[in-house]
Amino acid sequence: MAKGERSVATDTLVKKIMDDIQQLPTGSGTMQLPPEPELMATYQVTRYTLRQALKNLSQMGYTFQAHGIGTFVRPRMNNHAISLQNPVGMTDEMARQGRHLTTKHATIQATTVAEAAFLPIGTQLDSNTPLWSVRRFRYADDKPFIFEQSYYLRNIVNQIPETALYGSLFNFVEKNDALKVGFQDTIIEAGSMSQEMAEFFDMAEKSPTLSVRDDSYLSSGQIFAFSKLGYDARDTKLFLFKKI
Repeated sequence: MAKGERSVATDTLVKKIMDDIQQLPTGSGTMQLPPEPELMATYQVTRYTLRQALKNLSQMGYTFQAHGIGTFVRPRMNNHAISLQNPVGMTDEMARQGRHLTTKHATIQATTVAEAAFLPIGTQLDSNTPLWSVRRFRYADDKPFIFEQSYYLRNIVNQIPETALYGSLFNFVEKNDALKVGFQDTIIEAGSMSQEMAEFFDMAEKSPTLSVRDDSYLSSGQIFAFSKLGYDARDTKLFLFKKI
């Protein structure tokens, strides 16, 4: 199996195991996963793929490995915290919390870097670079949740269908064979709401907001998108697992 195929197989297995873990009752105590041979048979994967997936799950904070004993699922509490390490889109992340994420209004228009409201964190782009400007107003269980502004390089992402705008842009990009997605840089910053954002959240202008900024790159190191997701700072929890 080629290296790229192994990576795809590992990512797929990670998502399957995450789905199964998420089916556990909220507040479940520590639970040991079945031994490797049983997991290999259950998911129909090789030992290499299984071990890579378990390693990734451990790094993401879903499991921990006790040497000589086995792999255990970490207790999960339903605190509606958003994981910054999940290899899935926000739609799937919310679904695994038992919440329903919808996009009630979205716009897309052609623009350039010179007209963008913000720029990538660590990459310089020519001011004439053509972009898609995507704005989405997203709701969690019918309550205002994310004020999203994203930009996609048009010479890389030629078009974005309406189904992706109102569905999952993450899945659209991930399943696009022409895009070999590599990595993402993320910065969390505090700020104040613009008038438009404040109206969306039904709050006063300049109310506190928490923003997650993402720069997305192809495996070649070429940036293809950059975005800012704005949240109500009073009602947002972000989760990050760190191994010590």
